[in-house]
Amino acid sequence: MDGGSGLGDGGGPHGQRWERYLRAAVRQGDRPAVSSAGWTDLSRRQRRRGIVADFIRQVAVKTHTREHSGFGTAFEDTTDHGDEDVRRRIDMRTVPAAMLSWLAALVGTALPGRVAMLAGLLCGVLAVLTWVSVSRRRTSPCRPATDRGPHPRSITNSLRASVRPLVPAAVLAIVCGSGILLTAGAQTGMKTQGPIEQAIAASRTVTAVLLIRSDPRAVKGAGGRLMITALLTEATADGRKFQAAAPVLVVADSQWVDVCDGQYIAAAGTLRATDPGTDAVAYFSAKTAPRLVTAETAWSRWPKELRTRWRDVVQSQWGRIWPDAAGLLPGMITGDRSAQPAEMDAAMKRVGLTHLTAVSGANCTLILGGLIYLARCARFPRWLAALLAVGGLGAFVTVVGPDPSVLRAALMGLIGILAMLSGRPKRSSALLAVSVVCLLTADPWLAVDFAFILSVLATLGLVLVGQQCSRWLQTWLPLWLAQAVAIPLTAQLFCAPVIVLLQPQLMTYSLPANMAAAPVIALVTAAGTLGLAMVTLAPWAASVLVFLSGTGAAWVGVVAKFFSGLPGAAVPWPEGAAGVSSMGALSIATVAVLWIGVHHRRFRAGAARVRKRLPPRWQPLAGLPGAVALAAGSGAALGWMLASSGAV
Repeated sequence: MDGGSGLGDGGGPHGQRWERYLRAAVRQGDRPAVSSAGWTDLSRRQRRRGIVADFIRQVAVKTHTREHSGFGTAFEDTTDHGDEDVRRRIDMRTVPAAMLSWLAALVGTALPGRVAMLAGLLCGVLAVLTWVSVSRRRTSPCRPATDRGPHPRSITNSLRASVRPLVPAAVLAIVCGSGILLTAGAQTGMKTQGPIEQAIAASRTVTAVLLIRSDPRAVKGAGGRLMITALLTEATADGRKFQAAAPVLVVADSQWVDVCDGQYIAAAGTLRATDPGTDAVAYFSAKTAPRLVTAETAWSRWPKELRTRWRDVVQSQWGRIWPDAAGLLPGMITGDRSAQPAEMDAAMKRVGLTHLTAVSGANCTLILGGLIYLARCARFPRWLAALLAVGGLGAFVTVVGPDPSVLRAALMGLIGILAMLSGRPKRSSALLAVSVVCLLTADPWLAVDFAFILSVLATLGLVLVGQQCSRWLQTWLPLWLAQAVAIPLTAQLFCAPVIVLLQPQLMTYSLPANMAAAPVIALVTAAGTLGLAMVTLAPWAASVLVFLSGTGAAWVGVVAKFFSGLPGAAVPWPEGAAGVSSMGALSIATVAVLWIGVHHRRFRAGAARVRKRLPPRWQPLAGLPGAVALAAGSGAALGWMLASSGAV
């Protein structure tokens, strides 16, 4: 960089002058050098504090220069440095807010409403006191020079000045946690406000009016029983009629199979309290057949009609030719698995492909990217392209329903569009953190929703180690193959410990199965979604698009059945805490193997030094096989110890 600009390396007078100004701005003035005699006058404890203060001050200077001074792009090296370039794109400033928000959501949904609101108020007061305390302790730039020496008071001030850049992130995290606690407490109080609380506590039988919020879904192993999400808006108990706004889970028989989202249904049933921390406050065990009170509105009816027409087109195209494709395609586009054969459903679970039959962030990403690309090709202005993308994404979410993973991806896309309109850089880590905070604020019970947890974990894996894993794999594989392996590998490593809670087994062929299915996913999603939009406007075009997307769905079915039929496709795995810990250890061991394989020279040098200090019979353990065996064995041993101690 040109030294005349004042941003040089400090070799010339301009560089020295700039460095002096920078130190004055960040450190509140240059501190004179301390002589050796001065250091000898200090106690050993004071010298240690001075060293720690200098280290923290250096970290604060780098953080303040890059993130707060406005000259961050001038100081950063824009050349490609591999791992350093990946780390630079990870913005961690909003991560503490997301983590504390998640913790606050878990705590707030488990506490009574008033207690959660009180905790939120206390957190808010803590945030205000922290901010005021730090603001008042800011050192004045006009302080006397006698206060700049290396005595204990100046060391304390240095520590405070060094920690001060971290205070905004900490205060933001506390404020977000406070808001979520208040939201959780308020929503809990509204759900159980009035006589409905006593009716649930007494497990009374009531006559209720329910607003249906989901289509019926079968409960496995329950003899044909159905589960429906609904909102109890009105009830009559012991001759007393009252209003309510309590979310419930309706447990009903086959007479309820035809109820639809948006309908108002009257029925008699028994209320029973759910476990703390769940969104629904009670189970409603239906005792009578549903009676339609008010039909769904036109706005709530057209998404179902659109899905029904499109499903009919799919069945007419593929129902006789390839039943597996006819069952998979509705799930891959709209999340409807009702027509999926039981054999295909089992095969998809054995090889870890069930995420393909649920609408996820990939669908939203393709829709946003495709609409913005088409708009830019048509030379639309930026604001019009963003408006088109938001409208298309909103219509898609309305049709498929507000699934947690869809909400997460849609909100990330909306925040990214706002960043595009404002001209600010789009950082995936910040988008993910902000979307998590916003969604948990709106619905704190998403913190215990497995679909939302897996969606966030998969995205987090791609953000943190996705590109890094691709770079590691490029040591042995070509670029295209390394990227094809890195995406499912990182998502699987981050999601596997949670999947064990739902499905306690090790899916041995999950990675090759996902790699084999990946090339057709974009075709299925793009053609299928476009066919869904054209099913009313141009049915002939929808038929062509359904045929194209069905070929990809057929290939996914072939892949699922092939890998599920191989020996050892699903290995039993411990359940509960033992399974989570051992699967987490296996994921860490996999990442360690990749790192060791790339940095083998560094590892061999370190292993040689360790080997010299080991007894002769233990020296072979310092090599690569020993490291892998140790990592895998420790995970298995930890799982065995937890299981044998009764932790499961």
